[in-house]
Amino acid sequence: MAVPAGPQIQHIDGAPGSTSTLRDGDLTMYVESLTGTLAGGQGLPTPPVLRLHLTPDTVPEWLYDTIGNLGLKLRLGLVDADIDQAGQTGGQLVVPGIHGYGAPR
Repeated sequence: MAVPAGPQIQHIDGAPGSTSTLRDGDLTMYVESLTGTLAGGQGLPTPPVLRLHLTPDTVPEWLYDTIGNLGLKLRLGLVDADIDQAGQTGGQLVVPGIHGYGAPR
């Protein structure tokens, strides 16, 4: 995770090869982009063949508005996922070997 702070970018890393986990309670993640292979939709498994790259700019406005206006929650299952995370609320984040450092912008 990296956050701009003044003349530096503050980084938080986990131990090499470790797996960070989010669990417990309701979790809301705010992401700038989400990339992964689709392995399910609305709780139904699918063969993992379709690679998706989602950003606020790649979801069509009509789809975003329709889902929002109808109060729907779109549930997708992804494998081999990569996230550019902007923030989160709720849940418990565990990062094995967590350490922080600053680097120039």
